[in-house]
Amino acid sequence: MFSLEIKLGFDSKNAAKRFFKSIQPELSEEFLRSKTKIAQNDCELEVLISASDKTALRASLNALLKPLILFEQIEEMN
Repeated sequence: MFSLEIKLGFDSKNAAKRFFKSIQPELSEEFLRSKTKIAQNDCELEVLISASDKTALRASLNALLKPLILFEQIEEMN
């Protein structure tokens, strides 16, 4: 079993909440090889990814990073 714990910091509690809401539909899906849990703690999101193998762990991380990059780009435009 492989796991990864990361903390994502945001400028505000509201920004963290908006990003969390934007990825919630993807988190509700069930996958055979990995599981992602996210909890909000003020301006920070705590992410825990558990996977059966390194490839699944990397895929789950990428699935989180792509929307995060897009979210940041949109935030910069506002």
